[in-house]
Amino acid sequence: IESLDFLFLLKGIEEFYKSEDAENLEILCPVQGQACVAKFEDGVWYRAKVIGLPGHREVEVKYVDFGNTAKITLKDMRKIKDEFLNPAEKAIKCKLAYIEPYKGTVQWSKNAKEKFEEKTQDKFMTCSIIKILEDNVLLVELFDFLGAPGMIPTSINDQLVKEGLASYEVGYTLKDNSKKHIEVWDPSPEEIISNEVNNLINPLFAKSLPSEDLQSLYNKELPVHICNIVSPEKIYVQWLLTENLLHSLGEKMVATYENSKWEPVKWENDMHCAVNIPDKNQWRRGQIIRMVTDTLVEVLLYDVGVELVVNINCLRELQENLKTMGRLSLECSLVDIRPTGGSDKWTATACDCLSLYLTGAVATIIIQENNTTWPLPVKIFCRDEKGERVDVSKYLIKKGLALRETRINKLDNSHSLSQKSLEIPQEQGESVVTKCIKINSDPDKKAAVGISEPKVTEFREKILEPRTTGCYKPPAIPNQKVFEAVVSCIGDDGTIFVVPKLSEFELIKMMDEIQSNLKCLGLLEPYFWKKGEACAVRGSDTMWYRGKVMEVIGSTIRVQYLDHGFTEKIPQCHLYPILLYPDTPQFCIPCQLYNTIPVGNVWQPDAVELLQELLSKREVEIHIMELPENPWEKLSIHLYFDGMSLSYFLAHHKYCTFEQSEEIFKENPTDYNKKYEEERWEIRFEDLLLPETETPILPPYLSSSLPPPEELYAVQVKHVVSPSEVYICLDSVESCSLFNQHSDTEDSGVGWESEPESLEEALRRFNKSMETFPPLTDFRTEMPCLAEYDDGLWYRAKIVSIKEFNPLAVLVQFVDYGSTEKLTVNRLRQIPLHLMQYPARAIKVLLAGFKPPLRDVGKTRIPYCPKWSMEALWAMIDCLQGKQLYASSMAQVPEQMVTLYEDKQYPIHMSLVEMGLADRDE
Repeated sequence: IESLDFLFLLKGIEEFYKSEDAENLEILCPVQGQACVAKFEDGVWYRAKVIGLPGHREVEVKYVDFGNTAKITLKDMRKIKDEFLNPAEKAIKCKLAYIEPYKGTVQWSKNAKEKFEEKTQDKFMTCSIIKILEDNVLLVELFDFLGAPGMIPTSINDQLVKEGLASYEVGYTLKDNSKKHIEVWDPSPEEIISNEVNNLINPLFAKSLPSEDLQSLYNKELPVHICNIVSPEKIYVQWLLTENLLHSLGEKMVATYENSKWEPVKWENDMHCAVNIPDKNQWRRGQIIRMVTDTLVEVLLYDVGVELVVNINCLRELQENLKTMGRLSLECSLVDIRPTGGSDKWTATACDCLSLYLTGAVATIIIQENNTTWPLPVKIFCRDEKGERVDVSKYLIKKGLALRETRINKLDNSHSLSQKSLEIPQEQGESVVTKCIKINSDPDKKAAVGISEPKVTEFREKILEPRTTGCYKPPAIPNQKVFEAVVSCIGDDGTIFVVPKLSEFELIKMMDEIQSNLKCLGLLEPYFWKKGEACAVRGSDTMWYRGKVMEVIGSTIRVQYLDHGFTEKIPQCHLYPILLYPDTPQFCIPCQLYNTIPVGNVWQPDAVELLQELLSKREVEIHIMELPENPWEKLSIHLYFDGMSLSYFLAHHKYCTFEQSEEIFKENPTDYNKKYEEERWEIRFEDLLLPETETPILPPYLSSSLPPPEELYAVQVKHVVSPSEVYICLDSVESCSLFNQHSDTEDSGVGWESEPESLEEALRRFNKSMETFPPLTDFRTEMPCLAEYDDGLWYRAKIVSIKEFNPLAVLVQFVDYGSTEKLTVNRLRQIPLHLMQYPARAIKVLLAGFKPPLRDVGKTRIPYCPKWSMEALWAMIDCLQGKQLYASSMAQVPEQMVTLYEDKQYPIHMSLVEMGLADRDE
C-alpha cells in the first residue's frame, strides 16, 4: 500500500522530467540492466530498468515500482538522477503458493490469467507470505477480504482450483483435512483477517453508514480509502468494505440511466440527482450545490466526494429506490492543525500536497469527537517506507505546511469564552489557536454546536495577536557544565553564537530535510511582515533556513538565521511565512563572557572584528557560569580556545576588563584536551635535506604499442577528453580498476607472460603498506609517482604541472587510465622502482572518420575544446559506456589515429553523424 514518501517520490519524478532540466538527460545508447526513467502509455514518467534491447532504437523496460514491462523508443526514456535511485524498488515479485497450471500443463491458460486479473487487479488484498524463494520471489496466498461481515475471507489460490483453472501441487494437503484434529493452534490467516476487519467495521455495514452510528466509532481505528481531497478541512473517505457496494451501485446506475433521455427539470439547490460523468461511461448519485448559470450546475458526487460543474444535459432525476442506500463517502477534517502565515485559509501548497500524495491511498482514521460534528473531525494515519504509522497532521507541520493548534472539546454558545482559555504563556515557543467548529447549511449535516459569528471573530483576534518571543522554541542548553561547541557567528554587538558539538548532526539532518521538502513553495501573495514573526528564509546560497523577522525596513527585512545566529537584510521575496520544525529548539546558543566588561561598556568594532577573525567556525570549549533568567537571553560563559581563556586574551589586548583574578584565565581547564598540544609542531628546513626526503630521478614510463594497421583488436575506452580524443587500453591487457564503472579484465598474458607478478597484484600489495613510502619532494614535469584517487587507493601517475602554490596543488595524470586530477602534496608518494617495469596502459588516440559539424554554433561548447559541443561529448560517452569495442589503427604518426567499431563492423561515430552532432570525414 503506497506510503507518503513513495507518493512524494512519484510526484518529484513527474515534476522534474516534465521540466526543461530533463532535456539534456536523453539516453542514446542504453545498456542491459541500466537504471532509467521511462514514460508509460499514460504519459507519466516512472522509474524503470532496461531488460532487453530488441534493436531498431527500441528498448524493453520494466517499471520497477509496478512490475509491468513495455517496449518503448529512446525518446521516451531518460537518465535517472541520483536522488531518485535511493528508494528501493516497490514492486515485489510473487507467486501463488500450493497451486500450478491445471492438470500439470506447463503454461497458465489464457482463461486462468484473465480470471485471476479480474479477481485481483487494482483491488486491495491481504497477502499471507508462505515462503521466500531463493531468487527473492515471495510464495504467497492472496485473500479478498472485502466481503460481507461474518464471512471468512476468500483465498484466491483456492478459488482458482475450485473454478477448474488451477490444480493443487502434488503432495499438498487440503486445509479442510485439518479439522479432524482436536488440538487448536494459531488461527489461520483467514480467521485473523476476518476477525480484525469484521470486528472493526461490522456496525457500519448493516445500515449503510447512517450518521448516528458514527458516535459508536469514536476513538477507534477505522481503515478507509481516501477518495478525494479539497483541503485539510475537506477530505472525503470511503470505508474499505464499501468498495463492492460502490461497484454494484455503479452497475445499477448504468443499467437504469444508460439509455435514458434528457427531460427538462427545474433544478434547485440541494436537490438529489443522477449525474453522467463526462468522457466516462459512469453514472453517480449527486446533490446540487448551486446553479452556476441556466445551463451549468455545480454538483457533489457524494459517494466519491467529488465536486464538479456539469451541463444540465448530464442530469437525471434520482429514482426513489436509489436514495435508500446511505452516502458511501464521509467528509472529514484534520484536527490539531491550522493554516500557516496567520491566515484562516489553507495555502494552495498545503492543499496540493495532500491531494497529490494522498488521493487514492489506504489510510486509518480516528474520529476525535464523540458527537456528530460535520465535517467529521479526524486524525489520519498512513504508513511510511519503514512500515511505521505517520500522523498526517504532524507530517504537514513537519513539512512547514501547517501550524499546530490546541482543540477545545466543548464550546458553550450561551457563555463567552473565559479569559483563562485565551492566555498564552510567554515562554512557550509555539503560537496557539483554538479551532472553531464550522456550521454547514446542509440539512443532512447539522453541526452539534453553534457559535455566533461575532464571538468567533473576537476569539480569533485575541488569539492571533503578535508574539514578541517568536514562534520557535528557545535554544536547548546542554546539561553538562562543560561542553565542546563550534562558534557559528559573532554578532555586531559581540554576542557569541555557538552550536554544541552534540547537536551538529541533528542540525545537518534537519537542514537536509528542509532543502528536500522546500524545493518549490509557489508565488507568495502580498504579505505584511511583523517584527518577531517566524519565517523560512532563502539565503544567498539558495538554501532554506529557519528565521525570525528582526526589523521591517521598507521593501527589505532584517532577519536572523535562528540556527546559525547571522543577521542579514534581504528582500521580502526571499521570505515565506511558514514554521519549519516548530517542535525543534533553535540550535545556536547566544552567549556572553562572564564578568567581562568591554571598554566603554560596549564591544568596539575593532574588538568585534578580532572576535570574528579569531573564533568563526572554530571548535571551542564552553564553561557555563550562569543561566539566563529568560531562555531567549544570553548564556554567561567562560570560553577557551586551544586551552586559552578568551577573556584573558581580550584583556591582554586591552579590549576589556574583568572582575576576577587573572590567574583563573591563565590556567588550562582541568579537563583540557591534550590534542591541542599534539597539533603544535614546526617545520625545520634542515629536514628537507635528509637523504630519505630526496626523490630519485626515474625514467619515464614505458609506452604500450598498438597492433599494426588493418588489424581489428578489442579495446576499452578508459577516459574521454573530447568526442575525437580518448584514452584506450588493449582489452587483452589485465587492468586494475580505478573507476567503479570499469570492470576488470583477465590477463591473457600479452606482453609480459613471464612476469611473476601482475601490475594489479603489485599495486594491491603496495597499497597495504603505503604509509611507509616517502613523500614526493620533486615536482618536475613528467615525474613518475603514486597518487591517491577518490576511492582511497593509490595508482601510478605522473606530474603534469603545478596548479597552485599556496597551498601547493599539483595536476597529475593516472597513466593507466588517462584521467587527470588536481591533488595536494599529501596525496602523492614516491613510486617504487618495481612498478616502473610495467608499460603505461592508457594510450592516447585520435578517432578517425568524423569531424565537428559545420552548423553547430548555437550549442554549449566544451571549454577546453570549443570546436565540439557539450551535447556531442555526452552523446559520445553514452555510445562508449559499457560497450564491447574494437579498434583499427589508421595512422601512428604524428599521432596515433584509430577507428572505433561496435560489433566489429559498425563505426561508433556514425551515431553522432546520424544525430547531427558530427560530420563524416572521408
